[in-house]
Amino acid sequence: MKRTRNGKRTRGMAMVEMVFVLPLLLLLVFAIAEFGLMFSRWLTLSNAVREGARTGVAWQGKDCASATPPIKDQVQDKVVAYARAGGVPLDKTDVKVSGDCGGAGSSLIVSAQYDFKMNIPYASLSTIPIGYSSTMRNE
Repeated sequence: MKRTRNGKRTRGMAMVEMVFVLPLLLLLVFAIAEFGLMFSRWLTLSNAVREGARTGVAWQGKDCASATPPIKDQVQDKVVAYARAGGVPLDKTDVKVSGDCGGAGSSLIVSAQYDFKMNIPYASLSTIPIGYSSTMRNE
């Protein structure tokens, strides 16, 4: 049996300390992992929106209005495909496109929003909205 200088027993002290520290440590580890995943999803979403905007402004056709499929649909499809490949479950309704088929020099704005579901034990955070918007000039 282990004793301190003044003769008191210290057996079991480490277990009691671990009972107090372990839940906080686990909460911290899960929070770090979830925030890393959220940041990764945000980066994927931002890259997807930029790719969609690039698709919309670099369209090389003569008549934008008669494009098949329409430029707006092409942009939305590009954003959704890129995001889903990166693990972000977007739908076409989550992607907003404005300024498509504008003249040279006008702005094309592509934006998307996604609700990230947090899975941290004993935390009251349920979803965090993450979004991104990209503005590019039409060529």
